[in-house]
Amino acid sequence: MFSAEDYFWGWIAYISGASSLIYVAWYLLKDIRLVAIRHIVLILIAVFLLTPVSAYTDDPRLAPAFFVSIYEGIVNNPDSGFQRGAAPILALMVVSLFGYLVLRVIAWFVRRLKKPPVNNG
Repeated sequence: MFSAEDYFWGWIAYISGASSLIYVAWYLLKDIRLVAIRHIVLILIAVFLLTPVSAYTDDPRLAPAFFVSIYEGIVNNPDSGFQRGAAPILALMVVSLFGYLVLRVIAWFVRRLKKPPVNNG
């Protein structure tokens, strides 16, 4: 069993690697003209990589959800093992996409209010 400090340093290394992957994804997607598509893809990648879940069912320490999902699917019952990590990932993807939609609508209203009126006279 690992100590809390081991999990802490593991998370530091993992977040560094995940940040590098997100940066590479941003670099590859920067030429996409539709900004909303680029944002959505980056949000989904970040949620997939950074969603935590408890490492073991009886342990409060957290681990990346997709690693836990893969491990549980291989070691435990393959039918239900993947659900332990996949369910939080899917839930956070839905919540983050809804939040992104709300922020886009708010930004649209703010931009529309700041636009000076057109004088056709």
